[in-house]
Amino acid sequence: ISPVNTQATPRRPTADMCSKSKLGDLAPVGSAGAGAAAADAVSAAWVKSHAQNYFLLDVTEGGEGDTLEATLEGQASVPRVPLGQLIRDIDQLKFDGYDASKTLVTICKTGVRGRIAAEELVKEGYKAAYVTRGHLEWSTPAATKPELVVTMSGMEKEKISVALSACANSQKTTQTVLVVMASAVQLFRKTDGVLADGKWQDGVNPEEYLEGCWAGEPFQQSIALWNAFRQNGGVTLLCTTCVKNKGCEGNMREGTTLMQLPDLLRMIHESKCLSIA
Repeated sequence: ISPVNTQATPRRPTADMCSKSKLGDLAPVGSAGAGAAAADAVSAAWVKSHAQNYFLLDVTEGGEGDTLEATLEGQASVPRVPLGQLIRDIDQLKFDGYDASKTLVTICKTGVRGRIAAEELVKEGYKAAYVTRGHLEWSTPAATKPELVVTMSGMEKEKISVALSACANSQKTTQTVLVVMASAVQLFRKTDGVLADGKWQDGVNPEEYLEGCWAGEPFQQSIALWNAFRQNGGVTLLCTTCVKNKGCEGNMREGTTLMQLPDLLRMIHESKCLSIA
């Protein structure tokens, strides 16, 4: 055990950038009540990455949906049927562009009405599901309710390869969130991919990017694993404070989202957590 240095130079107090979530006090999501018709909850990321299997239906009420908007690739428009109208007229409803081979996925502001709507649709014989946290999750990946959280914080190539392999394989069947902290956030910086004298054009060692940080065979390359994870609906969240600490602000690659510590704590409470690197 290393001795504690009691003579450390005091640091000037700073605001803790990760102490408060931008999502507010987001409560953990529970299951449907007893007697409710079975309707699956799906993540926004999963629906977006498997758009061909879903038909999106907005069930927001009154004026709450006026500033909310969700679109789905391949779907010309997203019909809006407020929950009350859906329940009242459910046996008469028709949706332009919908076919029975697709799952009707309902979305509301935060997920509560969406779940009720999906349950009513299931009772009526539809194949239906709902976006777990509704429009909030659709626009903010940090609101995702994962089934598995994988955390990654170091730059050791073997551990990074294991973490990304776990993410890519888990996401095939399980909504997985990759949480990246500490020095590992540097891996997710943008790069133009051009090498010069064994380094990227900015002079940084390739091993400090996903493209070059690879443990070798039999692992797949890190960038390939991460792309497969992301394209299958996986969510990658980066610690806001760590990104600032490493001077990477404004330089993170597409497919990543900043998060705060309360977001991680909530996700750990809601799911299983696997800490690898």
